[in-house]
Amino acid sequence: GTCTVVHRESSEQVNRCSMSSTPFAAVTINAPPSKVWNILTDIQNWETIISGIDDVVITKGGPKVEVGLTWDETRVMFGRSETERMEIVEFDGDGYILKSKSESCGMLMEFEHRIIANESCNDDDGNNDNGGNEKETSVLELYYTSRALTWMACAFAWVGLLTRGMMRKVVLQDLNDIKAAAEG
Repeated sequence: GTCTVVHRESSEQVNRCSMSSTPFAAVTINAPPSKVWNILTDIQNWETIISGIDDVVITKGGPKVEVGLTWDETRVMFGRSETERMEIVEFDGDGYILKSKSESCGMLMEFEHRIIANESCNDDDGNNDNGGNEKETSVLELYYTSRALTWMACAFAWVGLLTRGMMRKVVLQDLNDIKAAAEG
């Protein structure tokens, strides 16, 4: 492929070097979207909810989650403790969409969490399978996109392709930790 290089001064696109934004990981949660949303947006307590996060420090805004909120998120990746500065770039509490971004090592990483309501527990025949009591469930999806911001990052973008499987496992564990908190 080609490589997208975003120059801070110009936005000039040279070539492409980004991963597509398809659902990167998703889990079904036996809880209503509002409960999942409350856990997802409790960023200041993620270190107690998400096992892969060692520390969260709100650096701008808070405690209310809104556009512009930034935090430092520390986790162990590839055997090393790494801290990334994250920022909320879009927030839609009514639509259950939370978008954040991080810039690191010449890469822009964008994350979009979506919570989708699934309000029935009907079986394949359309019959309610829980004694007439509908139970609201949710699907928590995470979309991930990365893009090189510098030529050097573009030159090493292949490393991201090699670590994509490991990233998917980390993200899926994060989603499963949110699931456990919402179902507990």
